[in-house]
Amino acid sequence: MRNKVLSLLIAVSLLAIAVSPAFAEGPSGDFEVIRKAAEKYLTTVKSPVITADALYTLLNDGDASNDPFILSVRKPEDYALGHIPGAVNIFYKDLAKPENLAKLPKDKQIVTYCYTGHIGQIAATILNLLGYNAVNLKFGIMGWTKNDKVLNQKRFGPDTDQRDYPLETKVNEATATYPYPTVSTGATGDFEIIRTAADKWLNTAKAPIVTADSVFENLNDGDAANNPVIVSVRAPEHYALGHIPGAINIFYKDIVKPENLAKLPPDKRIVVYCYTGHTGMVAATILGLLGYDAGNIKYGMMGWTKDDKVLAQPRYDVNTAPDYPVEGTAAPTTLPVTGGETNLTWVVLVAGIAALFAGSALYAKRATR
Repeated sequence: MRNKVLSLLIAVSLLAIAVSPAFAEGPSGDFEVIRKAAEKYLTTVKSPVITADALYTLLNDGDASNDPFILSVRKPEDYALGHIPGAVNIFYKDLAKPENLAKLPKDKQIVTYCYTGHIGQIAATILNLLGYNAVNLKFGIMGWTKNDKVLNQKRFGPDTDQRDYPLETKVNEATATYPYPTVSTGATGDFEIIRTAADKWLNTAKAPIVTADSVFENLNDGDAANNPVIVSVRAPEHYALGHIPGAINIFYKDIVKPENLAKLPPDKRIVVYCYTGHTGMVAATILGLLGYDAGNIKYGMMGWTKDDKVLAQPRYDVNTAPDYPVEGTAAPTTLPVTGGETNLTWVVLVAGIAALFAGSALYAKRATR
């Protein structure tokens, strides 16, 4: 009798596993190729970003052998306005095309950058999945120069992108499980599968970047049926400080673990967010390549709340940001060498003193005639 009961329990357990959506079939096919490449990257990456100060130091340390390959993924017309000296330009939507990938070194670090850090992060993430060594410039060209003509977008600031929307500290658990999306690229070989999936996603995906305003309005329009799944990819201790109401927490480095992907519906909008927009974009890019409808909140928690304790990272501030050299049509005639803006008051004062001396000399010369 005991053996029959045990056999029955085993049979029921096996049946439950068999019919469970998340475990009906493990990750396989092109989905698994992309997932494994993402897992390899996420388990080895130290930081997906590099600061402007760190990059400037690398480029000006007198050792050309450690200079990275600089890649602007902005629009060509914006690249022409101004770019980091020596940078080449490939628009991010064209990045995964074979002829453009052929221009990039596999034996050298690549630093990508865009406008404010988001699409540069898309590019860096895709390159890492393809086997390149890429890192993204934090805050993009906005973090490199104070020249708004070169940026050619509104700059992050308290009056433009910083909101003060509600937070909660309640821990939200994902209880349902879902099957994985089906990814079929028609390509052969890991590199080509990832490249094809990336090229398709870059050119057909729904907006990969969403604003805090649009998410807030979506969550408060009185229609719960259209609410996205909100995923905080911040560290658990920072999720605990405060998060968007209803958000679950999956740290960005753990986003591609099969048990975590099983928590995400393949047929519903997923909105991820982080601190300033960068690691959230890493997660959203990977999810997009895996077949999910994922978007990242622009500027992350920095754009959602004014509470610096909840943000738990330094907030972008134009007053303390560097002002490093750029080259292009909107670049100043005289480039700053070590950052900082030219003080107009001193320029006027020096020019005035020079004019005074010149006038005095002319007067003295005439008086002696």
